[in-house]
Amino acid sequence: MTIALTLINDHATRVVAYTIGASADVSVPHLPSRIAPLAVTGVRLTYTSRRGSAWTLESVRCLGNHAPNGEEGRAFRSQQDHYPEHTRSGRPAWLNALMDTAADPDAPLPHYLAGFTRTQDSARRFIAFEISGESEIPQWHPLNMPTASPLRPDRVRLSYLAEENMWRLDAAEFEGPWVATGQQAGPDQNRGSKPYYPTSSGGSLRGAPSWVLDLLGRHTLPPELAAM
Repeated sequence: MTIALTLINDHATRVVAYTIGASADVSVPHLPSRIAPLAVTGVRLTYTSRRGSAWTLESVRCLGNHAPNGEEGRAFRSQQDHYPEHTRSGRPAWLNALMDTAADPDAPLPHYLAGFTRTQDSARRFIAFEISGESEIPQWHPLNMPTASPLRPDRVRLSYLAEENMWRLDAAEFEGPWVATGQQAGPDQNRGSKPYYPTSSGGSLRGAPSWVLDLLGRHTLPPELAAM
């Protein structure tokens, strides 16, 4: 069966985390100032991409300890969120340097941030298409009668996962009305969905129509994001 796909959404998020060694003396001030600065022990950078655009740094979360007057026994865990679009004047120089360099998540950090060790680099991407055509997915529940109306998908949402920039197709969810073969969907047609998990070990693709296998085979990997 011939189908056509029209892109309706493409959104991705990426998280890069670093731990900071004790030799790297980095901190951020706290407001109100009567609270001791945050001694940063790790940072978590969050990026987004829309419609295939290059990664954009959205926020930097600083994690660490407050030690009032340097008294370690009174230290308590805390965190602060910082945003690249906010004014630079209230941030320490090391944090501005980190934001400048890490605007590209794949760029190496400068030598004066040598105490930073990357401990996480993971991403999720969701791409949704509108489907046009008369392709069907038969009902799959074992109690359904052979004459039960199939699913006529009118959209599909592809979910991708990545570790260290190695992408894989994690799930594909088809949505649409239940429509008898040869019939047109009415305005109040009941709708349903059918998920597939191409990389799972559960064999969810067993019995999938050939057009589904072909579509997933052509979208095993997402399109490349734009370069920085």
